[in-house]
Amino acid sequence: MTIVQDEDLRLLRDSVGTLLDRAGGLGRARSLRDSDEPWDASIWQELAAAGVLGVAAPEEAGGLGMGLEAAGVVAQELGRVIAPEPVVATLGLAIGLMHRLCPQDDMLDGAIAGDVVLAVAWQERSATGLSDAIECRFDGATLNGSKDWVIGANGADQILVIAEGAQGPALVRVAADASGITTQARKQSDGSSLWGLSFASTPAEVLAEGAQVSDALADAVADTTALAASELIGLSGAALALTLEYIKTREQFDKPIGSFQAIQHRAVDMHVMQEVAEAAVREALAAMDQTGSAPERAQQASRAKARACSAAQKITREAIQLHGAVGYTDEFDVGLLLNRALVLSAWLGDAAYHRRCWLNAKETEVAAQ
Repeated sequence: MTIVQDEDLRLLRDSVGTLLDRAGGLGRARSLRDSDEPWDASIWQELAAAGVLGVAAPEEAGGLGMGLEAAGVVAQELGRVIAPEPVVATLGLAIGLMHRLCPQDDMLDGAIAGDVVLAVAWQERSATGLSDAIECRFDGATLNGSKDWVIGANGADQILVIAEGAQGPALVRVAADASGITTQARKQSDGSSLWGLSFASTPAEVLAEGAQVSDALADAVADTTALAASELIGLSGAALALTLEYIKTREQFDKPIGSFQAIQHRAVDMHVMQEVAEAAVREALAAMDQTGSAPERAQQASRAKARACSAAQKITREAIQLHGAVGYTDEFDVGLLLNRALVLSAWLGDAAYHRRCWLNAKETEVAAQ
């Protein structure tokens, strides 16, 4: 990385961090969790005005063209304050799909500008869990079927749906208030919701069809997985900072517990784990920016997510223990961070899943040599 690139990323981090801190930091996540609003529309507009939503999209598609590493900086700041806005899903999945498949569509400009909020419905549930097949059907005019684990459906204007069409996989657009849509919310431990959507003769418009849809989806999922890893890094960094501050003030035997060697060793272990994970995720994002190979990008995304999941879960659990009993109370922010870490770690595959993906890719690579 050049000095100029590093300075650009620093300025981006400072800009996004200042915006989110001014909006209320971790306290805003708590207040929105306890309200009926899924997220703050005014903050969404501020982020869009700052160029955040277009940071990774190519310039020819109306974005800033700064790449995934810059988007990772944004995701890390979002994770630090547990921002409830679906920025990562929008950057990676929605805008990621559109700039690859339909870069000239006006809706892409609207999404980057924050005028149109998009949700992406691409996964389906089977009797045993996640389905490998696409059962949701598009007949050229209407959509029938169901999707699950959708993020941001309750605040979206349009929903991008992966369905099976006459020409194979299709990316179709559905208005969030269209007829024939049934929604079901499932609350998660951090207070956010995942949505199940059912479509019954729902009017839809095709945006792209064929094998290119599958290829674009694979790339968009890899991007989003890596950005989720960055969000986890921001979250674990916040948990570490809260804990280091707390052990300086909590006293036992008339001394701050941070003066005890055993506590110091645990704090050092947390710090080292955080630094190693942050470096690994940033390296993976930079590698993904440099290669167009889908298997290699997926492998780097798995590497990032596995490392970030392990670090975030370990650090947040240690943080709870070092806070003592108060760490389990709702008014202490460390509990918010732990619950968010659990949700983000499970989204798009946990550490064990991505280690398997990484090892399988390595075995395939060795076999091909």
